[in-house]
Amino acid sequence: MHIIHLIGLLVTILYGVFLIISVRRMEVQIEPWILGINIAVGAMMILSFVQIWLGVAALVLVLPVALINGQLVFQNINWPNFAIRTVISLVLIWALLIH
Repeated sequence: MHIIHLIGLLVTILYGVFLIISVRRMEVQIEPWILGINIAVGAMMILSFVQIWLGVAALVLVLPVALINGQLVFQNINWPNFAIRTVISLVLIWALLIH
């Protein structure tokens, strides 16, 4: 396994764990469907070690989920933070697809 691929896989799994932990911390403040979407995307990231396409799909889905979180939970979208998430997602997708 290529080292960049392995690092991308580990960071994607950690990103999924972070997503689930952060949404569980504020679970009383958000609607159940938003909680479910965040947990589903985080679980897909964690399961990327089973099938790489789950991680790639989750990294694509995390961008609209971030927009939903920003708009509906925090009532504003932090565009610099979203731009950083987009770049990180693209780099991780690239790292996952390297063999």
